[in-house]
Amino acid sequence: MRRLGRCSWRNTLPPAVGDQSSPSLGALLQAAASDPLLSAMYPWISMQQLSVSASDNWEDWGREPLPAMFARPDRYSVVDRGERGDRVAFEAADPAEVVAFAARLVRGRRAVQERESHVWSAEVESVLRDAGWYPGRNVEVTTRRERLEADGFRVHSAAEDFLREFGGLTVVGSGSGITRAREPFELDPLLALGEEGRFGEWGEEIGCHLFPLGELDHGRSFLGLDEHGELYVVANWLARFGRMPEAMENLILGVMPVRMPASVQH
Repeated sequence: MRRLGRCSWRNTLPPAVGDQSSPSLGALLQAAASDPLLSAMYPWISMQQLSVSASDNWEDWGREPLPAMFARPDRYSVVDRGERGDRVAFEAADPAEVVAFAARLVRGRRAVQERESHVWSAEVESVLRDAGWYPGRNVEVTTRRERLEADGFRVHSAAEDFLREFGGLTVVGSGSGITRAREPFELDPLLALGEEGRFGEWGEEIGCHLFPLGELDHGRSFLGLDEHGELYVVANWLARFGRMPEAMENLILGVMPVRMPASVQH
């Protein structure tokens, strides 16, 4: 079993994609790479099998009760892993149908897993509560998602989760921070309408899918999130605050984001 590269796996598909001895596996990989949920996870391939995991650790992959997809010369199948062992849960001639079925299983399986609540520092929790956040916050994102998709953006699951918890919040930051001045930010992705080209180009540069979250410092730059939960400043340069939820701490407390290498600056 081997893993494809994180974040850029859609652009670094294995030789099987162009290998005529395994065109079915190539078609399966292409279909899975187009699914927002599966493409945000870690893919593992072996022979004619494609599996996904929330972790890049092989041992973790082996313990997760997630389905596997198989490519045969004339059909594709989903094998579900449950308490009673492995079973073929779905078969079809179209890899897109198999991928869609597997994604529904993965989404449902992940939904029943308990999510540990992040314990914010006292200062950060106070700032978030002042902005309207509260534990268990879950706002509707359908309208925003539809408008952004019409503008050319593609929503991934990490962005949906973020917006359900933090969407619509405005943080009025000011004063000195840890390594930079604290800046205000507004978490409304609609503020980035018309900026699909900018986000798309930066996503291609770093091999990730960047989705807008809102504006930083009254519109001087944007905030974006990739499918792995990395939080970025998006302007005519790119910098990252780290991965959520720690990235939110860094953003609020005034930690200087790490500029991406000069070689990818515009």
